[in-house]
Order: sequence, then C-alpha cells, then structure tokens
Amino acid sequence: MNEPKVKYKRVDSSVHGEVKEIKLIGEDEKDKNYFVFWINHNNEHRSTRVSHKELFDWFKIDQAEFDKKFVKHSDLEEQLAK
Repeated sequence: MNEPKVKYKRVDSSVHGEVKEIKLIGEDEKDKNYFVFWINHNNEHRSTRVSHKELFDWFKIDQAEFDKKFVKHSDLEEQLAK
C-alpha cells in the first residue's frame, strides 16, 4: 500500500496538533482568507480558516506546496456542479 510519506509540521496550538498531510487549500473570497482541510498526527480530519500569514507560519509550508494544494473558488464551484 502506498501511503504518503509522513511529514509532520508543528503548528499553532489552536490548529490542534501536528499536521500529517494538507489535503486542500481554498480561498474565501469574502474576506481574503484561506480555508485548509488537513489530517493531524492522530489521523483526524480537521479544517480551519487562516490568513495568508497564518497559513505559511502555522502550517510551515513553502510556495511550491501551496501551489500544489491550492484550489481557486471558481474551480471548486465548477467541480461541484459536475
């Protein structure tokens, strides 16, 4: 079985522990924030809304990972409409 390599990231205590995998980063067009869906170190699915700075500071991601996981609001609406 091919499971993703575990890559723990230490995040702010309000993010409920360490991040095992970020599943999706989306945009909240109303207030220019992001929502993040992720799995923590206990394999629990979590989500949170964060600012641009909090996203990079709390989740310890780089621009390449952001680009890979980010989904625009309009793209998400198109996928849900199908």
